[in-house]
Amino acid sequence: MQEQTIQQTLQAAKKGNKLAREEFIENHKPLILKISSNLCKRYLTWGHDEELSIALVAFNEAIDDYDPVQGASFYGFAKTIITRRLIDYFRKESKHQLLSLTPSESDNDIDHHYASEASLDIYKEKEQHNDFAETVKSYIIVLAEYGITLENLVEVSPKHRDSKATLYKVAQKLCSQPDLLQYLTKNKCLPLKELELLTGVKRKVLERGRKYLIATVLILSDPEFRSLKNFTQIDSITTRKGLA
Repeated sequence: MQEQTIQQTLQAAKKGNKLAREEFIENHKPLILKISSNLCKRYLTWGHDEELSIALVAFNEAIDDYDPVQGASFYGFAKTIITRRLIDYFRKESKHQLLSLTPSESDNDIDHHYASEASLDIYKEKEQHNDFAETVKSYIIVLAEYGITLENLVEVSPKHRDSKATLYKVAQKLCSQPDLLQYLTKNKCLPLKELELLTGVKRKVLERGRKYLIATVLILSDPEFRSLKNFTQIDSITTRKGLA
């Protein structure tokens, strides 16, 4: 469609010509479909995917808001509006699809920067979530070598802050002693006698907190599990991972 014809149709639609608006939208459904499918990284179908309904409303919005005086082409402007509305939809519905991280060919778009930045935010959020989930999976595998599960830890994790703080300090002390740490990783059990002498914490307390101690030591001593350091209250890991 020639630029002059596009401008005439847009003006007619803005002035209330419903037929001109409907025909213009219908003729541009393939374009709306292409923009939406590229953004979602999957093929969408009319009447099935909510994303297309959002994009259709956005395209209609673009017809009303477009101002040729701003210097942008209508198609570039419409693409930006569709992108913005879909990103808002993804965030609202927590649908973290991998979006394009860089804008496509320039359309004199007035706000491509906004779209690419928002897409990057969603991508980073998804990657962080995936990284955390993978770390927890690895952690579960290592725990199993010691005969421990996350469910066990939720049950035996100290309920009182003082008790937890005491065991945490014991775990830190163990990590600072390479020979004791080697004993733990080799024998899959705590060097209780040495820990009692080193920390002054009674053996009975150490035995009762054995699983929590081992789980905490694994987090503190292994760089792979560094991201779990703020979740040494194990039920927090379980809740975030969705295992509780």
